[in-house]
Amino acid sequence: MEALLGLLAMTVLAVSVIGWLWITVKAFSEGEVLWGIGCLIISPLCLVYGFLNFHELKIPFLMVLGGFFGRLVIGLIATSLG
Repeated sequence: MEALLGLLAMTVLAVSVIGWLWITVKAFSEGEVLWGIGCLIISPLCLVYGFLNFHELKIPFLMVLGGFFGRLVIGLIATSLG
């Protein structure tokens, strides 16, 4: 069970990182260098940028948000198991 939770945690983390990178690259490609640097330095800023540009960044925003809540749920399950 612990191995399965570990594998699930790694998968959720990978999805979240891909979404974060997607938002960061999009910020740089839109010519908004300060947002791009901010997303690199302060990771939660990606959620703000993704929310402000939700019409363009629906999928990566939901990937990052889902990754956060997924890790939260996996952590709660792991602590309840022992």
